[in-house]
Amino acid sequence: MNAFFCKRFLKTFSAKRRLLWGILALGALLRVAQLDFQPLWWDEGYSVFFATRDFGTMLARTAIDIHPPLYYAFLQAWLGLFGAAAATLRVLSVLFGVAAIPLLYLVAQKLFDRRVGLVAAFLLALSPLAIYYSQELRMYGLVALLALASVALQLKILETEFANPNSTRAAPGVRFHLVTILYLGSAAALLYTQYLGAFLIVAQSIVVLYLEYRARWKLNLRAWFIRWLIVGALYLPWVLYAGPKLFAYVTDKVGIEQYARLDPFTYFAQHLAAFSVGHLTNWTWLVWGAILFVALALAGFGRVGKHTNRRADPQTKNQTARPQSVSPLQTVGLPLTLIYLCAPLLLGFLVNLVYPFHPIRYERLLLFAAPFFMILAANGIVALYERQRVLGYAASALVVLLCALALYDFYTVERYADEDYRPLIAEMEKYAAEHDLVYAVYPWQIGYLETYYRGAPLNVYEVPADAWLKQKEVMRQTLARLHHENARAWLLAYQKQGHLIEDRIANEYSNDYVVTDQNFGNTRLAYFVQGNETDFELAPQVYTPDLLLRLNYAAFDSPTQPTLALARFGWNATNEAYSYSLRVADAAGNKIAQQDASIPAGASTQRRALALPKNLAPGAYALQIVAYRRADGTPLPAPNGETALTLAKITVAP
Repeated sequence: MNAFFCKRFLKTFSAKRRLLWGILALGALLRVAQLDFQPLWWDEGYSVFFATRDFGTMLARTAIDIHPPLYYAFLQAWLGLFGAAAATLRVLSVLFGVAAIPLLYLVAQKLFDRRVGLVAAFLLALSPLAIYYSQELRMYGLVALLALASVALQLKILETEFANPNSTRAAPGVRFHLVTILYLGSAAALLYTQYLGAFLIVAQSIVVLYLEYRARWKLNLRAWFIRWLIVGALYLPWVLYAGPKLFAYVTDKVGIEQYARLDPFTYFAQHLAAFSVGHLTNWTWLVWGAILFVALALAGFGRVGKHTNRRADPQTKNQTARPQSVSPLQTVGLPLTLIYLCAPLLLGFLVNLVYPFHPIRYERLLLFAAPFFMILAANGIVALYERQRVLGYAASALVVLLCALALYDFYTVERYADEDYRPLIAEMEKYAAEHDLVYAVYPWQIGYLETYYRGAPLNVYEVPADAWLKQKEVMRQTLARLHHENARAWLLAYQKQGHLIEDRIANEYSNDYVVTDQNFGNTRLAYFVQGNETDFELAPQVYTPDLLLRLNYAAFDSPTQPTLALARFGWNATNEAYSYSLRVADAAGNKIAQQDASIPAGASTQRRALALPKNLAPGAYALQIVAYRRADGTPLPAPNGETALTLAKITVAP
């Protein structure tokens, strides 16, 4: 009995299905590999920011963004179920990317044959570009999935209309079968995910017109017009809500960023290169591998001719005259694939002429067109295989090698190393106290905190930068109020896009004590705390004839459970040969907190605070300062003969 069922199972689960499942498993494995290696970057931070707002706020904020809200709604639901960890959130994109593989197989099979479908699915499973956006917290993987779904459903409807030309002419309305409903839903969802998804709807309309007027198919044009009208009606609420805001946003953005228009060769070459080998960081020479993919796409044109030569007359009533091995769609597979690929690319180029916008890795905006380029390349590999197997195997091996090298570049090199907030946030977790104020000038910084930060609860304030730049008095009053209400404050000061607001915030805290002030890539992290302003002037401490210390204040913030050690002091130095170390040491001389900094030439005043370990162990502690030569680290003797000058002491009781 067991042997019988095994035989039935193996018969049903054919070799090609097993191969497709193997390709699917490979695609999943490559998409989860190094899932948490790449740091979040701006756009991913925005995704988390939108997803962590309430639904109404998310809609309002995405209305002035360059992408509509559907992906963020999915991410919001996913985050609610599984949490905000970066790897967990990226699994959603992994699922979208893996689900696209069998859909591409289905589309390629309908347009060409099963062999091309399997090779196309294999190329998508290996695709560095597809893997990149299957790991990114953005909507591009979902857009590609919805694009393939809508194309697969459109092809199914076209097959039905071709098989029943008389019924479609006799009943020109739309029949709302399940396939039609799914098509309408996928097309509308595509538009609610990415605005440029409209380019694919245009491509689908061109496909229908081509089949009707060029290939002489008898289609129900009225029904197609009604379908697209319904899709437009489903999308109309968002257009009315977000359209004016989006137009103003895009116009301002293009005017500010001042991108130059791309010439046709650069535009199309960059897209085909990205579709072939993805985004490269170190091994940029791999971009020449795109020539192989283009050559494979061209090599498949001859193979398609075999199908077109066997095409039956579409106007004949006897559809059985067509060879059974070739479906109606396969006779027009090449032109349809070219339309699905080229129409979005051409429309994107025309938009580039009116609203030039090509930030780094901008090819992602048309990721949904890449699968159709892979279909053409797959057809070329199959053509070589059918001509001579060794040629097919050689082409496949070269493609695998190129993809493997590009993936190695992706898996081992951080794309945005200077934007990696993980070390910065780890520093915050070390020192942050409960309800510390955090100034976040950019929403993506809030997204980073939502994803990476796991320390004491914070009071994150989203700085209204645009309003503050226009209303300086409002900025002054708000900063004064926040400073008064919060004894401790963090500043995430991004340094690459102008930092007028950041400098103004830092100036507000210029008389506070600085716990940390250091750069992490392109971001300056500063932590300010308020302290006692009462000065006491000790006698100047002369280290050398060219270095003198003036001490104004030193104390621990609490006599029983201190969390900070505060010191306000000044240096007089005639040169820049010295540095100092401010530290807290226990009775055994072990350092439990420390800050080192250089001593500038001239007179300078320092306000420094050391954050102490939480739940400080009972015992005696001393706040000390050590001056040393910067060149070799040799400590300078203080006037009392010791190298460490004690500024304040405390004893923590058991």
